[in-house]
Amino acid sequence: MPTFYQSFLTEATARGARSSALHALQWMLGILLSSLPLTIWAGAPTWLLIGIATAASLVLLLFLFAYVYCLFTIPDALRSEQFALSKLAIEKGLVGDDIAGLVQYEEVKRERSSPTLPAPLSGDTDAPR
Repeated sequence: MPTFYQSFLTEATARGARSSALHALQWMLGILLSSLPLTIWAGAPTWLLIGIATAASLVLLLFLFAYVYCLFTIPDALRSEQFALSKLAIEKGLVGDDIAGLVQYEEVKRERSSPTLPAPLSGDTDAPR
């Protein structure tokens, strides 16, 4: 695999490339639209140019239809997977982060209401000597 493609895929993974319901259509549209000028440059036959342009137009129409459909019926499908998972965790009452993990909100509330330090003994004082 060429270094350029490998670095591109590594960068996309490191940045946490977002996935939504339209992700596959975006890739297909990008591939078709980028192949159109390449086929013109390579001097491909006219029927191939018309085929690629027709496929790109159909994918664009499908993309626009899917976007509008999801916009009005399932708006969460247009958001990233990370957002959907975070929303689900909040709805289930989980709090936390990527380091400590997720815990039930009631456990956090119970831990904060109970004192974390033991009460001082009667003989212990903090007065200077």
